[in-house]
This record gives sequence, structure tokens and C-alpha cells, in this order.
Amino acid sequence: MKVAHPSNLEFQVLSILWASTGATVHDVWHQLPDGRPRAYTTVLAVLQKLEQKGHVRKKYQGRSNLYFAKKTRGVTVGRYLTDLVNQVFHGRPADLIEQILSRVTLTQGEAKAVAGMLRVPQGTHRASATQPNQTTMAVKKKAAAKKAAPAKKAAPAKKAASPAKKAPAKKAPAKKAAAKKAPAKKAAAKKASAKKASAKKK
Repeated sequence: MKVAHPSNLEFQVLSILWASTGATVHDVWHQLPDGRPRAYTTVLAVLQKLEQKGHVRKKYQGRSNLYFAKKTRGVTVGRYLTDLVNQVFHGRPADLIEQILSRVTLTQGEAKAVAGMLRVPQGTHRASATQPNQTTMAVKKKAAAKKAAPAKKAAPAKKAASPAKKAPAKKAPAKKAAAKKAPAKKAAAKKASAKKASAKKK
């Protein structure tokens, strides 16, 4: 059986019951949040209606009845907000949040607390499932950029090493020139010894 959502006044009555361990009609009558004057019988009628809807139970205590909330605030308000998002905001919770924030003024501490609550953990519902994927892709891109940066810096080191390898190549021609000069000296020495030999024979 579907439980009907509370009205504005019924929510005010429930807020008192959620904050207490049981309250009489008189207690609720004096503690309504909006402070508007209402008849005792009006508050009694609201409590009786909440009991019929399944939101409240009562317990006899002496000459008075104690009223208790049957469900927690999180359960009751959660169901109400889910239906509100689906029926009024076309399934877009961000629109509901924007509407709420446009009607209230937050302190700096409250704004930080709300910002922390808006960090949706992974796997909570389908609408938030894309957020972790986008975050993961951004992290991967940053990691790839960091890996690419050292590779670019290493390139000049290779260029600097190349002249060192070419240096021996420049010395090689000098060795060849020396090798060419050596046979020339030997040939000259042979000619000189031949001349001396011929001179002695004469």
C-alpha cells in the first residue's frame, strides 16, 4: 500500500516528532515551526490524519496520548523528494537543487558542506555513472602528458651525443695522410741508399 505524502502542515508536525521521543498534542501545538496561531483541535486533527496515512502511531500514557513518527525523516523526506524530482523536475535532481539554492542564503560553512555533499560516490545511480568515467579519462590524459614531456627533453641529449661520435671520423683522414707519407719517406730512403751504392762502385 502506497503511503500518501504529508502536506506542509503535516511536515511541520512530523519535524517535531522526529526531534523528540514522543510528543502530546499540546507539545506539538506550541512548537509548530512557522509560529502561526492554530487551534488545538486543528493540531489534533492533523495528528489523527497522519496516523491514518501511516506516518504516526500513538501510545496511551495516563490521560494523554503520546505520538511518535513511524518512519525516520530520511525515509519520509527521501520518498517525497524522489517523487518531486520525477514529477515536477522531469527526473533532473540538479534542477531541484538549483531551485532550493535560489531560495535560500547559505553561510560560508554551509556552502562548503553542500559542496562536499555534491561529490557523488561511484555507482550510486545511473545519472552519476558518467562522472567517474570523465574523471578517469582526464587523469589518463594528464599521465600521458607527463610521460610525453620527459621524452621531448631527452631528445637534445641524443643530439649532443652525436658530435662525439663524429669526432673520430675527422681524425681518420689525418691517419691516412700519415700512412701515405710513410711510403714516400721509405722510397726516398731507398733512392738515397741506391745512389750511395752506385757511388761506391764507381
